[in-house]
Amino acid sequence: MDPRLLSSSAALRRESAALPGHTRAHNRALVLQMLYRGTPLSRADIARESGLTRVTVSDLVGDLLREGLIVERGIRPSNGPGKPAVLLEMARDNQQIVAIDLSGHDVFRAVLTNLDGEISEEVSIPSPGVTGDEAASLVDDLLEWALQLTTAPVLGVGIGVPGIVDRDQVVRRSISLDWTNRSLAPALSTRFGVPVSVANDANVAVLAEHSFASGGDDLLLVKIGRGVGGGLLLDGRPVLGSRLTAGEIGRVLVCPSTGSEAVALESLITAPTLRKQIEKAVIAGETADAALQRAGQVLGSALAPLITSLGLTSVVLTGPSEVIGDVLIDATREAVDASTADDVDHVDIHVTPLGPDIVLRGAAALVLSERLGIV
Repeated sequence: MDPRLLSSSAALRRESAALPGHTRAHNRALVLQMLYRGTPLSRADIARESGLTRVTVSDLVGDLLREGLIVERGIRPSNGPGKPAVLLEMARDNQQIVAIDLSGHDVFRAVLTNLDGEISEEVSIPSPGVTGDEAASLVDDLLEWALQLTTAPVLGVGIGVPGIVDRDQVVRRSISLDWTNRSLAPALSTRFGVPVSVANDANVAVLAEHSFASGGDDLLLVKIGRGVGGGLLLDGRPVLGSRLTAGEIGRVLVCPSTGSEAVALESLITAPTLRKQIEKAVIAGETADAALQRAGQVLGSALAPLITSLGLTSVVLTGPSEVIGDVLIDATREAVDASTADDVDHVDIHVTPLGPDIVLRGAAALVLSERLGIV
């Protein structure tokens, strides 16, 4: 299974068989995924549930034990004849991941996580107004600092970048960082001797929601910050699209009020704009909730056709807590309900439980996907 972010609808179908040249990697990822997502299993359990032969499973398990990715964890009690089964599980703390978030307004953050995406250490570097080569230099410094804190072998480095990142992990364009066609991953990997993976910040955020927050297999994540970003997951797979912008709803045209001129969604519901709208509402004698309710109505009208056409089961919002809360969510849900047919299944719309760490957790999930095939 190709763990990279996907674009083709054909590639979204779950694979039940692998091409001959990819068989071993496919089977390895299958075993890892079973142990990562489930309870401890014996070799016989894995063979039975995966359909792989016992010889293949034994061979793969031997390799994974030597690599320190899995461990033997006791035996399964049995009153029957024969040798008790030895149970296997992921060695979740034997390796570490460095996860980096470059989407902050005035700070670059890096954390160390285990294979569950649990954060153990954090470092950050102030980055107000930093762009171009200076921003890239700060990323170098941040990664060097983070690597100095590691206490176990590093599985890989994952980086969430605001902007368009292609399938070769080249940052095609990042307006906020003033980067164009910057090959960030190869440069960092060469310098520090560790595998580096790079993806759009909203796309790694949707990976985090799927991997660590039970977000479902068909979901849209809307990231509200300086702009409005989006990450799309269909049938459990991230989707980029041929233009690398699938899920990006910020440029969708909406009418803020009846009879008004259509404008881009991100001109109305970025975090700075919402704060200004709240201030204006209060000055005008309204409540802050009134401004957030209007924003939710606009957002819901933009989401409704996507929910219907893509068959989404979840929409997840992430952003500053002072603007992304119950009032905005409730208004968004009401607008979606009013704009979709009665026979459309209920869609869960909620704020991510992962909070401000969602891009960092997603960068860790990106490494798991790229390096181990765990998605």
